[in-house]
Amino acid sequence: MSRESFRRSLRGKGPLSLKTHPPKKREGEILHVAKSPVVTMAPTTPIYDGIQIMTKEGFRRIPIANPGTRTLEGIITATDIINYLGGGKKFQIIQQKFGGNIFKAINEPIKLVITKKVVSVKTSAKISEAIKLMKEKNLGGLPVVDNENRVRAIITERDIANMFADRISGVNVAQLMSKKVVTASPKTTIFEAEKTMTTQGFRRLPIISDSKVVGIITAMDIIRFFGSGEVFKYLRSGTIIQVLNTHALEIATKEVSTIEPNADVGQAAKIMQEKKIGALPVVKNEKLIGIITERDFFKIIE
Repeated sequence: MSRESFRRSLRGKGPLSLKTHPPKKREGEILHVAKSPVVTMAPTTPIYDGIQIMTKEGFRRIPIANPGTRTLEGIITATDIINYLGGGKKFQIIQQKFGGNIFKAINEPIKLVITKKVVSVKTSAKISEAIKLMKEKNLGGLPVVDNENRVRAIITERDIANMFADRISGVNVAQLMSKKVVTASPKTTIFEAEKTMTTQGFRRLPIISDSKVVGIITAMDIIRFFGSGEVFKYLRSGTIIQVLNTHALEIATKEVSTIEPNADVGQAAKIMQEKKIGALPVVKNEKLIGIITERDFFKIIE
């Protein structure tokens, strides 16, 4: 089905266009959808404190701002942390600079691992501009800044998905889902899951046993694992390797919400909104055949 057909099929009302969105204050409609006040961190915040803030707030991305001026200096995401804690090139810092000692490594300032080139939107931006940027740059969220580059809010794909949850309809899950799903097995370690997430660019991996979904491991599950204090039970010699060899299934969500391929996407959107999750594995006869995410809804929102 073409993109145009998708749009026409949405309750017969055409595309979910934001161009007809009622005008708001001159400041911009984006602040009515974005999260504000926004949680920020200073560049000098220790990495472990940053992990705990992410765990407590449940946010997978937090802007880094100058504590005095609140000007935007970077962003930290769950993926950046996972890259550092075993998933990617930043892990070499722990091995080379700290000899694998996690205690030293996680007390370093967060500026060591942040993304400094941040894509942001102005407070005067339209929501459609934010969606376009997220699509183009493949980003899950954008800081919202004023004319002095001070952080005012953050808008995420979840905010946008929730905004449209009761308006998305008329398209089957099978038409929007990704058919190629990168998965893990019950024996996959946290280290292997991190590496897969970092190299493949996915924030979540369904865990499959005998073709059935037995769990789902997300980037935030790994962040919570490191931020909860539970991690220290696994530390014996002060090195990170023992922690990373924990099976991902131990910290994964095991009661997984799934959806059938012929279900309406509106049902998928509502389940995600109610459960506060970003994806649903798609199953047919209990077998995984795809995955639908909040980002997939962008295909029918312009």
